[in-house]
Amino acid sequence: MSVRDGTLGSDSEAAWIAAAVVLLACLGGAIVLAEWPLVGVPPEEPAEPQLVTPDDDGTQLWPYTARTQSYGGRTLGINMIFYGRPADVRTALTERSALEWTDEQVHEGEADAETVSPERVEIDPDAGNIDEVIAWNEAKGATRYTYFETDDGGVWIDESYQLHAGTYLGKRSHIRAYDDPAGEWTAVQIHEEHWDWFRLRHTVTGISEPQRELEREFMDDPAARTVVRIPFENGTADGDGWASGIELAGAIVPILLFGLAGRTRTLARELARSFDRRRRELTLGGGLFGLYTAVRWLGIGGEMFLSVSPKIIAAPLYIGLVLGLPAIAYYFGRGSDGTWAFALAVLGLGVAIVVDFAAMGVAVLPLRIVLHRGAVLIAAGLIAVGGAMSADRSDRPAPLRIGAFGWLLVLSASLFGYV
Repeated sequence: MSVRDGTLGSDSEAAWIAAAVVLLACLGGAIVLAEWPLVGVPPEEPAEPQLVTPDDDGTQLWPYTARTQSYGGRTLGINMIFYGRPADVRTALTERSALEWTDEQVHEGEADAETVSPERVEIDPDAGNIDEVIAWNEAKGATRYTYFETDDGGVWIDESYQLHAGTYLGKRSHIRAYDDPAGEWTAVQIHEEHWDWFRLRHTVTGISEPQRELEREFMDDPAARTVVRIPFENGTADGDGWASGIELAGAIVPILLFGLAGRTRTLARELARSFDRRRRELTLGGGLFGLYTAVRWLGIGGEMFLSVSPKIIAAPLYIGLVLGLPAIAYYFGRGSDGTWAFALAVLGLGVAIVVDFAAMGVAVLPLRIVLHRGAVLIAAGLIAVGGAMSADRSDRPAPLRIGAFGWLLVLSASLFGYV
């Protein structure tokens, strides 16, 4: 029996039921992986949290950030320590040319190569010049806390400042800096993230690569007296638990900051073999690809050229995304072959998602995100099938109802923070 007849054969019915089961399984897996404490045993706060001593000034640091002022809210590991006055550290990151560097200071910086602690492992600086300058700018992001233990007691503090290199609605490297209460050093958590249009927030994709990039910038420059690795044993995400320790040499010379040039891959989509009969299905896939891709780059363009909050730019684009994708799937699904509509909807939107991750420089994804995007693709495919089946009938076919319900589920799960 054909899909166009408006009748649902047993084989077709079994296929759509199977697709619905896979959709729910993917979404359920994503939620469980993201929110395990909701269905498992909540993590207990350690009675004696792990503290490290970055310097001999007596201040101890809990080498993590946290969503709340508690150890149970732990997020990412602190992965860089800059030794020097906090004002100099901030200038070293943002305005290298604002401080002057004399020949005497350069000589002193090169001569003094001792490490501060015998536990630290000094790195042999062997880095080439960086050809592209990417400026660090003031950044906005969610508040994260860390804990300092001093002679006067413990204190939770939020970020002294945040910096980013990249775009808020695209891909960026993000720094949260925490100044030592004694004013001797600055703890830094640096990570790489991209704006996730389904979650309406940033998804962290790693902490080790941006740490290594920034570390290498200081290895071959007189701004840093020493560059060392410190065993904090606080591995999170893809971090190995070793922090980079960078001791500034009194004053700063201009250097080239690390670059995160977002690379755009052009995918040649040539389905050249006489597919004239599949023009509508190809338009379906191309429309989904085009809308998803356009939302990303319109967001980045708006952020660059409009002097408004990125969230103001994101709001209408998000509405266009969540309404436009199912609308395209349904409209171009009508009059199409059901099987081809499903295949091209999944292919078009799936390629758009993969290309978007590639353009944002995302190489590794959490499994929960992979499962969630799989559920998104199946929901869009079922809506396209429902459009194909509703061309010659007045009621709403089962795949359309299942796809629409699945679409609401995947949006709600991501929007309300379950993924």
